[in-house]
Amino acid sequence: MIRLIVVLTFILSSVPILAFDYFTEPIDYWNQPKDENKQVNKAPEKKQQSFDWNKYKNPSNKEFFQEGNHSPPAPLMELARNPSDENIKNWFELVEMKNQLMARLQKRIKEYAEENSPKPDQASIQNLDKPLSNKTMAADPKRFRFRMYFESTCIHCKKMLDTLSDLSEMGYYVEIKQVDKRPVDYSVPFPIIPADPKELKDKKIDSWPVLFIADTSKKQLMRINGYHSTANILSALSKP
Repeated sequence: MIRLIVVLTFILSSVPILAFDYFTEPIDYWNQPKDENKQVNKAPEKKQQSFDWNKYKNPSNKEFFQEGNHSPPAPLMELARNPSDENIKNWFELVEMKNQLMARLQKRIKEYAEENSPKPDQASIQNLDKPLSNKTMAADPKRFRFRMYFESTCIHCKKMLDTLSDLSEMGYYVEIKQVDKRPVDYSVPFPIIPADPKELKDKKIDSWPVLFIADTSKKQLMRINGYHSTANILSALSKP
């Protein structure tokens, strides 16, 4: 027995003891092992679709009359995104079509009003033949100068352009300044001058249209807010 113990002791002392370190590599208990060969399925890239101008240029479609609901219309956004020759050409064609429809509508409304309005009596016709008084006659065109500040999407500003067009045809000097930087999608009979933000602040212009009338004879400046007809403007000029 003693001999067996001595032999075992000799064997154990002659065999080197192997040490194992189980923590030489960090173990991730929370994530699954990565598969280097596994392919990730990517979503197919969407092809950019071309803009359908014909849909917006056809009065039979509802898109023709859509103005963006207080946001820029889709054709205008397409033009801003890609101002190519083709897009500019399509934009002008769209504006021209809308102008033609509006002109046709105004003509029909005028014809309807003439056909259905009450006929004036003989006394009214005789009054029309009387010469205008000095107060209702146009003031000296060389004496007054007009400047209007307008915004591209303002309906009243657009109507006010008709008034200024009448005044211009009567010989008055007229200029217009735009307070915003959006493209104007309707016909404007005057050169458009960008308004300086500083002059808007100095003149306290925070609503529009605003019309300034300079009296070069009295060296006075008159300010009129909102829309006014040609007759109202001339009446204001005739006041002493």
